[in-house]
Amino acid sequence: TENREPSGTVRLGAPSSLADILYAPLAKSIVERFPRVRLELSEGLTESMCDRLLRAELDLGIVTMPQPNDHLAFEMLVVEQVFLIGAPRDPLLQKGKLTKREFNALPAAVLPLSRNPFPAEVPSSLRVDGATPMKRIAASGLGYGLLPFSGIHQEVAAGLLSAALVPWLRADRVLALPRGRPVSRATREVVAALKEICRDMIQKGIILTAPGRLQPTWAG
Repeated sequence: TENREPSGTVRLGAPSSLADILYAPLAKSIVERFPRVRLELSEGLTESMCDRLLRAELDLGIVTMPQPNDHLAFEMLVVEQVFLIGAPRDPLLQKGKLTKREFNALPAAVLPLSRNPFPAEVPSSLRVDGATPMKRIAASGLGYGLLPFSGIHQEVAAGLLSAALVPWLRADRVLALPRGRPVSRATREVVAALKEICRDMIQKGIILTAPGRLQPTWAG
């Protein structure tokens, strides 16, 4: 049966910042190469996707900085650089790179629902579920957010956001599968396609990789 064309449904979840850039090329690759495979693509935060994997509601997840879990198997997909984002032409971000002193003195932050990647002294009254509202709020000047370049490259190119590298932070993008559950041929082909797409986007400069020695943080 392994030599037969893969078939069946693959349920994949990813953070919205990666879903925006990965899902369309993934769908194209799978539809063209494996027409008997059906994809169900969803978005979500890391904790939610890990729960859905454990409940057998997903076959595969891309998660960011997951907590260790004996029931999930993790494989690094890509380590991304993390950027502070804010309004267009923001003077702090114009320099292109932040210092820790500047980072610790930020006037306001927009936080993800799940974790707080900012220092305790940075005030925030805004928490969001997903990259899109974070980008829009940051663009309005109400607070700074943190995202990898893959999640902001279009807005930066269009002048809708400013961004500066936070050189000591990174975002670990990790493939997650449930342990003890058979992995279908179709799921393995989706994993291979995701790796191929990530390599292509690194070459195109859409995904900016970071050295592994940097400090992990949340960046959705």
